[in-house]
Amino acid sequence: MAYVDNGVETTKGTPTLGKKIWYFIQSTSAAVGAKAILPAAQTDGSTSIEGDSIDEQTKFGRVVMPSTNEDSIELTTYVVPGDKAIDIIKDAKHNGHQVKVWRVNVDKRFAVEETEDGDPEKKHQAFPAMFGYGVVDSLDVDDGDDLVSADYTLNIIGKLTDGTFPLSDDQLSALEELAKYERPGETTGDFGSDEPAQ
Repeated sequence: MAYVDNGVETTKGTPTLGKKIWYFIQSTSAAVGAKAILPAAQTDGSTSIEGDSIDEQTKFGRVVMPSTNEDSIELTTYVVPGDKAIDIIKDAKHNGHQVKVWRVNVDKRFAVEETEDGDPEKKHQAFPAMFGYGVVDSLDVDDGDDLVSADYTLNIIGKLTDGTFPLSDDQLSALEELAKYERPGETTGDFGSDEPAQ
């Protein structure tokens, strides 16, 4: 037998931080052109790419074949006043609706430049994403002694599909920014209070 050496391939670099993975949701009843919702205070998210396989023994050996896709996304967030995400999930569960969900990697190292309608003058940046229609398996709201948290699982219809999610630098900054810098005496009121700062 002839000697074959095709070499090896390695990857070096800094791993992706979990805080750079954002999950967005949208009600399936949202109007065309509606914004995606970034659930507030996401603490954890996990994406499962799963499914059953056919595994049978025959007279001639084992037969293993793919059978079904059973992808799912599980999110944990803290409950924040004004966050529409929990209402979307609750409504979908109670009324038998689906939810659109995107898993987006907002690490700038993965950003790509896209053109709009093939016009090289119209460009925007986009990030790798997975998308699917989810059926709410459960919504658990924990009212313990600490912060109120919500945990929900979306079972994906079919399978998650790959694509891109456009986000401008301004949008990224606004989503990442918790509080803006201000000078003394510029506003009044607590941060995050029901009364907006003036």
